[in-house]
Amino acid sequence: MSVLGFDIGNLNCYIGVARQGGIEVITNDYSLHATPACVSFGPKDRSMGVAARQAVNTNIKNTVINFKHLVGRKFSDPIAQRFIPFIPCKVVQLPNDDIGIEVSYLGEPHTFSPEQVLAALLTKLRTIVESQLTDVKKVSDCVLAVPSYFTDVQRRAVLSSIQYAGLNSLRIINETTAIALAYGIYKQDLPEEDAKPRNVVFLDIGHSSTQASLVSFNRGKLQMVNTSYDLEAGGLWFDALIREHFRKEFKTKYGIDASTSPRPWLRLLDECERVKKQMSANQTPIPLNIECFMEDKDVTGKMQRQEFEELAAPIFNRIKQVLVNLFTEDVAIKPEDVEEIEIVGGSSRIPMIRQIVKDLFGKEPKTTMNQDEAVARGAAMQCAILSPTFRVREFAIKDSQPYRIRLSWNGPGDNGGENDVFAPRDEVPFSKLVSLLRSGPFQVEAHYAQPNVVPHNQVHIGSWKVNGARPGADGANQKVKVKVRVNPDGVFTIASAIMYEPKIVEEVPAEAMEVDGANPDAPPAEPLEPVKKTKLIPVDLEVIESIPVKYDVQKFHELELRMQAADAREKDKADAKNSLEEYVYEMRDKLSEQYADFITPAAADEFRSTLTSTEDWLYDEGEDAERDVYEKRLYELKAVGTPVVERYREFETRKPAFDTFDQSILRVRKAYEDYVAGGPTYAHLDSKEMEKVINAIEDKKKWLDEARHKQETRSKTDAPVVFTQEINQNKNAFENIVNPILNKKKPAAPAPPKKEDTQPAAGDQPQSQPGEMDVD
Repeated sequence: MSVLGFDIGNLNCYIGVARQGGIEVITNDYSLHATPACVSFGPKDRSMGVAARQAVNTNIKNTVINFKHLVGRKFSDPIAQRFIPFIPCKVVQLPNDDIGIEVSYLGEPHTFSPEQVLAALLTKLRTIVESQLTDVKKVSDCVLAVPSYFTDVQRRAVLSSIQYAGLNSLRIINETTAIALAYGIYKQDLPEEDAKPRNVVFLDIGHSSTQASLVSFNRGKLQMVNTSYDLEAGGLWFDALIREHFRKEFKTKYGIDASTSPRPWLRLLDECERVKKQMSANQTPIPLNIECFMEDKDVTGKMQRQEFEELAAPIFNRIKQVLVNLFTEDVAIKPEDVEEIEIVGGSSRIPMIRQIVKDLFGKEPKTTMNQDEAVARGAAMQCAILSPTFRVREFAIKDSQPYRIRLSWNGPGDNGGENDVFAPRDEVPFSKLVSLLRSGPFQVEAHYAQPNVVPHNQVHIGSWKVNGARPGADGANQKVKVKVRVNPDGVFTIASAIMYEPKIVEEVPAEAMEVDGANPDAPPAEPLEPVKKTKLIPVDLEVIESIPVKYDVQKFHELELRMQAADAREKDKADAKNSLEEYVYEMRDKLSEQYADFITPAAADEFRSTLTSTEDWLYDEGEDAERDVYEKRLYELKAVGTPVVERYREFETRKPAFDTFDQSILRVRKAYEDYVAGGPTYAHLDSKEMEKVINAIEDKKKWLDEARHKQETRSKTDAPVVFTQEINQNKNAFENIVNPILNKKKPAAPAPPKKEDTQPAAGDQPQSQPGEMDVD
């Protein structure tokens, strides 16, 4: 069983795998730990990850990147609008304000949802695991990390994507929690459970946002005290700032505006990311040079770290504010109470980040965790904790949810009401009971009570219709308890609704039962009258859920399977084509080199001609043939080439096989001659057995000489008359006869006779030795 943790970033993805030795972040098919969060649609198949990102400039209108924050959002959402300009393909508004990603796929226009694109990326991550881990045949269970600020509808959207991809989500974990878990579970020096906790701040500066968390640690547990975030501070926004700087410079310097053309605009963003990374390690000016950038013009520019820091001052201030926001009035912990600050995330390498932390906390931040892989490692560890196949050190996680959730209710003939059922920083997973008085069906609504602090324009969480409530016998309302829950995925739901209906029941008084049972021999007592009591009988009520966005999991899972099948067919076809192409090149080269002596000149010329015509076909009408066509042509070529290769390989291996067999016969013959000469080594062997040895020597020596003579008379261009395998089989048969005889051990030498014991003198009685017993 695989135990996986996925970190789906806006720029890159990482896969954590739990092994017996710990957590490992595995590499992809390009031997990289980072797999780009990129999906490309083509005329024959899809490509995801590195291949898709490398080909973005040639397929820009059908490539999806920077789509993480579109999952679970509407088109008109301000945050969606902020990210859409960074997606090179066309993003459109669908009915119901849904987001549509328009691409050309299999030669036809298609519109995909962000959830489908995420499912495609998860499919790629699954294939990476299955190809890299030989002990994993099928991947299913996983833990996926999401930002702590993701709302209910976003979490449901992510869960639907996981199902589209055919994976089974054990849990959705917050990225902040995953980082804290990856930090705490290995720490051996945490305070004891009843001691003052160690307070640690984690600052995660990712590609699209910055998150911070304040966590208290004791031995074997962590408590998420507070979290904060900013969706306008991160690596992408640094890159965009640098890009805008160079756009203005190039407009003035070269008279071109890169923002008017998608390819140069994206290309400039990639170059600005490179410049940003180099500025983190160098204080000298970093050049930016792009050939044939736009309108056949080469462009050049440069930027220094100090210039960048001045330019990005507003973003750095936002990052500082994220840290300040951790310490609100209702949080007892103050900055001076923080013992450590760990920084992670790709953009945490910017030197100014360290300075911000030092200024605020008065101490240097630490980078003891892997800055890119911390989230994936924590997610994999959470998966291992949930998996029955792993034994993990006990570690309790007290996570929290970030928003105030309000419940409201109504019903015919009843007064409505509302109540806050969850407050910010309430522990999750957690359940609460809400008691109501109802006399009929009613509806319960849940929404975020403070829309201005929720980074989503959908503040309505869901509606739940409760059926089955009825008035009591006297027509009055009856008590109904509604169980509300934020589950381990951070999703709000109404778990159950129970009506407590009063019923009159008869019970025998307990005193009478005790008297009857105290003295079984006593005369029968007068039966007491049963006592009538009123009890509340629980009755389960029907709860029907209605959430703002419903996902047709079955439909989109089947569609994903069809796309996976198309990808697999195209891969098989490409593999078959590559095999044919490689065979053509290999055989053509080797026919003039090592295979030259093993094929006649006429046959070689004819085979070269066939190889050349196959190559011409591959680059003409065979450019896009079916898999079986490539396989048929390869079969026809191998029908000619395989005998040549066989003759070459047999020639290379046959002589060493003959020589090895000769040496084996010679060794055994020397042993036999030693036996005949009366040598001591084999003197213990029986003459009949040694007769078997000499017969085997003569028989196999005769076969060996005849086989060698037959083969030596054959031309190298003729098929072999004796094969290496046959030589080895005869050698093994020979050794199976002689070795058991020659390796027979000598019999053990007889033990020397024991000296007779001296008889005791008359009257002397032998004394019993310890451990002996006298027998009469």
